[in-house]
Amino acid sequence: MSDTVSNNPPLILTIDDEKVIRNNFKDILEDNGYEVIQAENGRTGLEKIRKHKPDLILCDLQMPEMNGLEVVRTVKKEFQKIPILIVSGAGVLDDAIEAVRAGAWDYLVKPIFNLDILLQAVEKALDRAKLIAENEAYQKNLEKQTVKLQQEIEERKRTEQQLVQSEKMAALGDLVAGVAHEINTPLGIGVTGISYLNDATTVFKKRFSTGDATKTDLEKFLEDCEEACQVTLSNLNRAAKLVAGFKQIAVDQSSDEKRIFNIKQYIDEILFSLYPRIKKTRHTVNVDVPEDLKLNSYPGAFSQILTNLVMNSLLHGFEGIEAGQITITVKKENHSIILCYEDNGKGMTKEHQKRIFDPFFTTKRGAGGTGLGMHLVFNLVSKKLNGQISCTSAVNKGTFFTITVPMRNIEK
Repeated sequence: MSDTVSNNPPLILTIDDEKVIRNNFKDILEDNGYEVIQAENGRTGLEKIRKHKPDLILCDLQMPEMNGLEVVRTVKKEFQKIPILIVSGAGVLDDAIEAVRAGAWDYLVKPIFNLDILLQAVEKALDRAKLIAENEAYQKNLEKQTVKLQQEIEERKRTEQQLVQSEKMAALGDLVAGVAHEINTPLGIGVTGISYLNDATTVFKKRFSTGDATKTDLEKFLEDCEEACQVTLSNLNRAAKLVAGFKQIAVDQSSDEKRIFNIKQYIDEILFSLYPRIKKTRHTVNVDVPEDLKLNSYPGAFSQILTNLVMNSLLHGFEGIEAGQITITVKKENHSIILCYEDNGKGMTKEHQKRIFDPFFTTKRGAGGTGLGMHLVFNLVSKKLNGQISCTSAVNKGTFFTITVPMRNIEK
């Protein structure tokens, strides 16, 4: 029985050792649009089944060489999808029931005086076979689509992970570029101070070696040395602080280490690393965090969360705003810490607010936005810190994020 759709009429095989019955069945079936082939016994019937694979079989039970019950068992084993109807005499009704148990679809009792009963049984069996075939085809297609969907989901996850990693590396790249630019200034001043001190030393040494140096020259030289040393030391300390802050932030963002840190000091370090981006604007950042609040957690997660929130404000919230304000507050409440982040930027529509944490959602697609920054924040809060994050916003009224992290997951 073919699984493919065909315009040919259904092919029916009649197996009966009585030629008259076979011919009667053939006439009524062909008159109703079916194609019919015949076999006079079970063995011949099986040969024709294997050769023609009919759509339906009408089979007698009592036949020479091979009876109908053997045919049913063989068809059930080799051709499960082909419906087989038993046509038996009243005297072998028990055998007919046994045949149904062995795999026959139905049975009719001979003699059949009303051939409409035969046609109804045939039509019913063919409809049932068609329905089974359609269900199997649907199931196969569903399984195929399920596998395809799973593959697409896995591919999307891989792509998302790659993009998230790329975004993290891009953030580190921006950090490196900004800190490198900031370091150039104090280093340049330090170099200038040392050069000035070197020149002053050369001049004084020359005057001293010729005996022309006076007390005034010595006093001026010492003043120049003190000033040059102070300027150089101050700027080198600033450069060292930049490098130390950058090193810690970079290590935390690129690793997954858990450690104890002071959250106020760490937020200051994060903002210090972002200073090159903030100083180009007139925006201000206010921080209200307890001085002694220490956590045993993942500072890299906090760094990425805060960095993304600040950059989101700079790129989106303060678009078209000359002097915006960011406020960061952290407080301990019961067994949780609550970090509140607020900006007074242009805010969001309700539609954008609903999608703020969706992967790949961005209003800056044409400007290079990947739409993964806030999705990364959501994942870090919910999965890494086992916390919760919520967002409220309104157009022209700023944006407010609340991050709640249970203390029991981060305290020693």
